[in-house]
Amino acid sequence: MKSSSMTALGVTMHRQYFPRCPVDGPIEPAVPYEYEGTRGAVPMKCSECPHLYGSDCTRAMPQIHHRLHLDHGACEIDGPTEPVLLDNEFLQSKVYVPQKCATCIFLGVDFAEGFYCTKDVEKWGDFRQGLDWGQWRPARIDFQLPSPKVTTRELTNFAYEDNLVAFVKELRRANPGVSITEAQGDFYRLRDMIESLSVQNKDAT
Repeated sequence: MKSSSMTALGVTMHRQYFPRCPVDGPIEPAVPYEYEGTRGAVPMKCSECPHLYGSDCTRAMPQIHHRLHLDHGACEIDGPTEPVLLDNEFLQSKVYVPQKCATCIFLGVDFAEGFYCTKDVEKWGDFRQGLDWGQWRPARIDFQLPSPKVTTRELTNFAYEDNLVAFVKELRRANPGVSITEAQGDFYRLRDMIESLSVQNKDAT
């Protein structure tokens, strides 16, 4: 029987990792790091990066308006990394994890931060190691317009589909009082983000 306290984790794991880090650099050796009383280590390349903020990365803040997990590189354990829902006798989640992590003894969970890897916990300390998504990437990333505007999933879809008319209608529905001109500007802003990300992904492959 699944524990009711261990169901329906509210962290969307994709949002913590994508877009992927475009910076090449060494992961090892781990660099000792401390932030507001939290102690551990971060990857070498992250320790020297201006996007390091606390225990997170700000690399895509202009596009998605939230911080991302640090890049710990590839896991030594081989296996498929396509996303699967975790559902076993102990835990049922509404978020996806890499397939190889779903049955791994090193999969850890925090009900505030979500899933993480415990394989090298003695190395990283309180700065938890992220999951390894391998070569898998989401087909779409949910970009966000600056607060206080509401960005619905439909808005993101319409932007990816380059559907200006539907985008303007949906934005004005979700954000009453926004003018057509302003909505059009938001559309082109998201289109620029999508095209920029597409270029980054091509460069990373």
